[in-house]
Amino acid sequence: MTLAADTIGRAAAQGPNRGGPTDPSHDEDLRRGILRTAVSRPVACALGIAFLLVIYVVPIGQAIGDRTSGNDSVLLDLFRHPPTKDNIKQFEEDLDKASTPREYVRPRVQAFLLRAGGYGNKKAVVGRDGWLFYGPGITAVGGPGFLDPTIMASRKRAALDAGDPPLSPDPRPAILDFGRFLGSRGIKLVLFPVPDKASLQPVELHGRMRDLRLPPANNPDSPRLMAELANAGILVFDPTSRTLRPGEPPFFLTQDTHWTPAWMEAVAAELGRFLVAHAAIPHTPGAAVRRWRTVAKTVSRVGDVTDMLGLPDGQTLLLPATVTVHEVQDPSGVPFEPNEHASVLLLGDSFTNVFSLEQMGWGASAGLGAQLARAIARDVDVIAQNDSGAHATRQLLYNALAGGDDRLAGKSVVVWELASRELAVGDFKPVDWSSLERPTPRAPAREEAP
Repeated sequence: MTLAADTIGRAAAQGPNRGGPTDPSHDEDLRRGILRTAVSRPVACALGIAFLLVIYVVPIGQAIGDRTSGNDSVLLDLFRHPPTKDNIKQFEEDLDKASTPREYVRPRVQAFLLRAGGYGNKKAVVGRDGWLFYGPGITAVGGPGFLDPTIMASRKRAALDAGDPPLSPDPRPAILDFGRFLGSRGIKLVLFPVPDKASLQPVELHGRMRDLRLPPANNPDSPRLMAELANAGILVFDPTSRTLRPGEPPFFLTQDTHWTPAWMEAVAAELGRFLVAHAAIPHTPGAAVRRWRTVAKTVSRVGDVTDMLGLPDGQTLLLPATVTVHEVQDPSGVPFEPNEHASVLLLGDSFTNVFSLEQMGWGASAGLGAQLARAIARDVDVIAQNDSGAHATRQLLYNALAGGDDRLAGKSVVVWELASRELAVGDFKPVDWSSLERPTPRAPAREEAP
């Protein structure tokens, strides 16, 4: 009998329901969930020891290193506090930040991934020809509509699951409430969402130019939001052109989330014209006119998205960029400073600060507030804080008003600048403006004489 015939014969003898070697019907061990392996005791012991080394050597080495350097071990915090959800979460964050192996290994692994395949991480996305993009910005532009009730509900659940405070993902209540509060004091609100880098630099991101007859890419719910705000009487300033043109100068810094100095200055000039056109700046006879001048200065640094990659110190894969900023000064050479007596208040995030806050590394007195003051030939008051543009500056303004510092005295317009991605991923926490007492009328604000 041939081998094939013998096999067929044995299969027939076993019956039609008998399977192959993994069929538990003819194997007692398989029916009991037991898989017999051929691992010898020495091999099993070696694997067990290796596993225990991986588990214990890293934390023990971390503790020894902390002890040697005279620092308190983060590991002990696990036993110093009750094992609540918040305490465990905080312990994990502190341990991640203090991990010596992570500090050594992760930058080198990231450098290898960047060099070998152009890979970034969840925050820093690598584009073409050395361009870097901020991950949440790409998500905001290319993601689902941020006004979708299902999307907002999922964001709320995610925040609760992570142990964070309740989230307010819908931007409309916060914007409309702020507009009503300012209107009650005779002040106009101008909302200024700065377009995202992924929207205006698509070729540098994915290499494909959109149809030139179409506007720059944006979140599908952005037009709906702008229409609703306009119907409610909120002024919205949008500096983007109707189409992108091949070969035009870049709008954003190559390795940074922020705009170039040149485009920022052009936007500031356009914003100044917008305020005048919509009568947000009163044409008061005898109003102080400020004569500003500019001084060109060169600054260099790697961008903030490069920082997010966490590459090793001294890396040469991504080199600093050099740009020219124009510091705004008065005729005597004093650099621009916000003036609380100005009729224009700018609330802003890092887009306002980037060329004004010296700690950011891109110069000082050359940012949006300074360039807007130059454009309207007036003083400008500024309240700015990096990040959390959806609520941080509103909260700072509220805190000042509640503390007796009336930063709205004499104001005719408040420009609320924020990164447009905040509309999709930000937290628009409510502010109880109604709790503020009506300030005692005082003399009109005095802008500095020229």
